[in-house]
Amino acid sequence: MDSGNEQRPKAAAVNHLAEPSDIRLIVSDMDGTLLDDDGNVPDAFWPLLDDLHRAGILFVPASGRQYQTLHGIFGEHDGLIYIAENGTNVVQDGISIDVEPVIPEIIAPIVDWVRGTAATGADLGLVVCGARSAYIERSDERFVDQVRRYYAAVEVVADVHAAALDDVILKLAIYDPARAEQRSGPALRGLGLPAEVVVSGENWVDVMRQGANKGRALERLQQQLGISRAQTMAFGDYLNDAEMLDAAGHSYAMANGHPSILARAANIAPSSSEAGVVSSILAAIPHLQSAHVTA
Repeated sequence: MDSGNEQRPKAAAVNHLAEPSDIRLIVSDMDGTLLDDDGNVPDAFWPLLDDLHRAGILFVPASGRQYQTLHGIFGEHDGLIYIAENGTNVVQDGISIDVEPVIPEIIAPIVDWVRGTAATGADLGLVVCGARSAYIERSDERFVDQVRRYYAAVEVVADVHAAALDDVILKLAIYDPARAEQRSGPALRGLGLPAEVVVSGENWVDVMRQGANKGRALERLQQQLGISRAQTMAFGDYLNDAEMLDAAGHSYAMANGHPSILARAANIAPSSSEAGVVSSILAAIPHLQSAHVTA
């Protein structure tokens, strides 16, 4: 779930755009990217967000997190569009403008796989992510605490499959504290379901509609807004950010990012703990600098 807490190789050097560019759209992942090590938005970002708004530059949070959670972070600021649930729910002014739900046929096999694997003693948890709420069966405090980091609207239910019948299901998120990239990710791909399986953090795997990702959501948004790839800047740190970086003419991997993302992006930003999103935006669009913002 965009978790940025794991230890990763740090980039050898940070680089920025050589010259100021015509940026109209800035898209940023949250965990491990915009958020610091304590999961907070850096103080320097808020005045920058106001500067972006005055300059007519749209800032778009793009996350594996639920829309309700993202809105809880940014809700006081108008004019934002949210790419939530790893690109399966794009929300503007509280209304979903682009939704890619999972096909219903994949829900039962994944629920059965998680239940069956957990029954063997594996420490797994499942979140069925609906547009209205997230649904979980596992109710122990440790798991619920993990879920509530990313899902503000969550219900503990007796049967997640039954709960899914009354909501639009955007994705299924599997919590695997024994390293999702090595265990749950390959196992879920091995089910052969017509679905997109992406490792979205050290402990999370997301299963979505086939072809759904942040990049596809961004491309549709660019088309709707009349903003080109060349006018787009994107920041990410983990595997679920790959396609989003590809869709931006100015792509940035965080210095604390996954090695494959560091290799994929055109630019390297300082780490999330150093407010790298803020400093990189200011380097690329220097006229935004004000007395209220420090790089």
